[in-house]
Amino acid sequence: MSAKKPVFSKDHKQTKSLVEAGEKAASMAIRHSKYLGLTIMYIENGAIYEERADGTVKFKKNMQKMEGSIELTKGMVLHAK
Repeated sequence: MSAKKPVFSKDHKQTKSLVEAGEKAASMAIRHSKYLGLTIMYIENGAIYEERADGTVKFKKNMQKMEGSIELTKGMVLHAK
């Protein structure tokens, strides 16, 4: 018998296609931004970097890990304004 990995969501194919579409859109946005000479900001390993159109990368600052003050549980109802 082969152990098949269980799929917990029934819309696995839709989720996969949305992730692929997001990756493609992000890639195109980066390419277009570089073409237009715009800078790109991104987070990598807890640090913020700025990449210019010519390919130079500049470190901006480190990010601090924040602890949440609200304990969320399954089934909890959130009221937002």
